[in-house]
Amino acid sequence: MRGGAILALCLLVAMHVPSTAAEPSTLVWEHDVGPGLITTSPLVDEDQLYVRTSKSWSGEDRPQVRAFSLDGEPIWNHSSTTVQHDMSPLRLAKAGTGPCGSWPDLLLVGWANGEFTALHTGNGTVHWSVASEVRGWGITGAPLLDDDRVVVPTRAGMMRLCLADGSVDFLVETSLGWRNGVAKHETGYWVGSETGTLWNVAENGTVERSVNLTGKLRHPPVVIDDRLLLHVQHSTTSTLFEYDVLLAELTEVAVLGGSPAVPLLMGDLVVLGTNSGLTTVMCGSACEVVETIPGKINGEMSQASESVVFAPLNNPDDGWLRVEVNINGSVRSNASFSTPYDDYATAAPAYAGLRMFLGNDGGVLMAYESTSESTPLPPENSSADDVDVPVEREDNGEPSASVSSQGPAILGAFGLGLFFAGVAWVSHRGRINDAWRMVSLCAVVLGLMMLPDLSTAWNRAVVDEPSAPIQEDWDDDWPSEWIGTQVVVFEFEEETVLVGGLEDHPDVWELTQDAADEAGLTLTTELSGLGVYIAAINGTSASGWEYFLNGERGLFAVDEAAVDSTVVLRWRLA
Repeated sequence: MRGGAILALCLLVAMHVPSTAAEPSTLVWEHDVGPGLITTSPLVDEDQLYVRTSKSWSGEDRPQVRAFSLDGEPIWNHSSTTVQHDMSPLRLAKAGTGPCGSWPDLLLVGWANGEFTALHTGNGTVHWSVASEVRGWGITGAPLLDDDRVVVPTRAGMMRLCLADGSVDFLVETSLGWRNGVAKHETGYWVGSETGTLWNVAENGTVERSVNLTGKLRHPPVVIDDRLLLHVQHSTTSTLFEYDVLLAELTEVAVLGGSPAVPLLMGDLVVLGTNSGLTTVMCGSACEVVETIPGKINGEMSQASESVVFAPLNNPDDGWLRVEVNINGSVRSNASFSTPYDDYATAAPAYAGLRMFLGNDGGVLMAYESTSESTPLPPENSSADDVDVPVEREDNGEPSASVSSQGPAILGAFGLGLFFAGVAWVSHRGRINDAWRMVSLCAVVLGLMMLPDLSTAWNRAVVDEPSAPIQEDWDDDWPSEWIGTQVVVFEFEEETVLVGGLEDHPDVWELTQDAADEAGLTLTTELSGLGVYIAAINGTSASGWEYFLNGERGLFAVDEAAVDSTVVLRWRLA
C-alpha cells in the first residue's frame, strides 16, 4: 500500500513539471545598437534591414538610423541633432516617377526636432530634408505614401511633400498632434489630434471639416470602405468608434483598455492592442468585437502570414505575443515568443523569407530564422500584460511560438525521470522509508525550482490589478485659469513651489523641465537603462524624489511617462 502511495505521488509531481516544445526558431545573429532603444519597427527591403534608435539623449550621444545586410553586417548609419525621443515609424519609398519628378529608393525619416528627411537606402546620405514647426516636439506620427508624394503629420498640422525633391505642396495647421498618423480616403486625408479632433484635409490642402471626440487620437484612422475606425485614448480606457465619412455619422463600437496600440488591418479584420490585451474586430456591415486575449500591447503590430500576428508585449521579460486568427476573427492559438534580451517592447518584427527581425528597449537588434519551411514570411513589413500560456503545436506540425533555451528544461525532465525510476526501484526493494525521503527531497528541490516562476506570476498579478479611477489632485485655492492645464507641484520640506497654466507637454520629463525653468529651480538627473530619473531638485536630494500624476504614484522613468493635457504632477521627497 505504501509503495503504491509513493508511486502515485511521483506521478502527480511529474504531471506538474512544465511541458516544453522543440525550438522552432534559431537566433542567427544579434547586434547591439545602443545606447538607444528600439521603439519603432525595423523595415526590410530586398537585401537590407533598417532600424532607428530612440531615447532622451544627453552628452554626445544622438539618435541614429542604421542599415544592415540581412546577415547582420553594418552598412551605414545616419545621425540627427535631436535630443528627444523619436517615435515616428520609418517608411520606404521605392524608386519611381510621377508628375512632380523622379526619385531613387528612399528611406523616409521623421524627427522629433521637426525635420523630415529622405535618405538614400544605399549609403544613408541625405537626398532632401524639410523642416517643420516644433512646439515642444516635432514629428512623432507615421507618414503616408501617396503616389509621388508623402503626407507628413506635423506637430500642429499636416504637410505634403514631393518625393523627388521634397518641395512642399501644402502645409496646413489643424491642432496639436502626438504620434498621430495620416490615413487616406477618397474624401481626402484624415488625421487626429491631442484635442480629440478628427481633421479632414482635401488633396489641395484645404481643411474640409472636423469631428470632435472626447479624448486623444494618436494613431492613423483605419479606412474600411466609406468608414473610419477610430481608437480614441482616454486616461485609463479607450473607446472604439466607427465614423461614416459620407453620412457624417459617429457610432460607438466598444470601450477597451487604455494606451491603444497602432491598429493593424487584415482584410475585414482589425487587430487592436491596449493595456488590457489584444482585441480582434470584424467589420462587415458594422464593426463588432470578436475576442480579447490578455497582454499589454501599446506599440506596433505586424502580420507574419495571412493568419499570424506578432505583437510586442510592453512589460519587461514578456517578449512578443504570437497570435493565429481564423477568418471570423477568433483566436486559434496564442503563445509568447521569448528572446535573450526581452525588455519593454513597442516595436513589431519585420520579415524576409524565413527570417524575422526584432528589437526592443534593450537596444539589441536580433534575427531569428524559422526551422519550418511550411510557414514562409512576407518579404516586407505589413502596413501598418502579461501572457502566461503554454507553447502549442498546431495540427500541421508547425510550432506556434518559440521558447528560449529549452536545453535546461529537457535535461531537468530527463533527470526527474531517472529519479522517479530510482524511487520506484527502492520502493520495490522494500525500503519504503528511504523512498519517502527521496520523494520529500524531490518535492523540496522542485519547489525551489518553481519559486522564481511563482514570484514572477505573483508580481504580474499585482501589477495587472485594475487601477482605481484617477482622481484629480486639484486644490481649490489655485487660480481658476489653471483649470484644464498642466500643473506642477514641487514639495520641499520648507516650502511648496507651484507652477501652473502649462500646456502641450507630452511626458513627465518635458513638463518637469519647463516648470523648473519657470520657477528658477535646477534639476539633477541620473540616466539608467530604463530612462531618466530625477536625483535632486534645486540641490535637494535627501533619499530621492518620486512623482505622482493626479494623485497616483508614477511607475516609469520620467522620459517614458506620458501625461495628459490636463494633469497635476507632484514631486515629493521619498
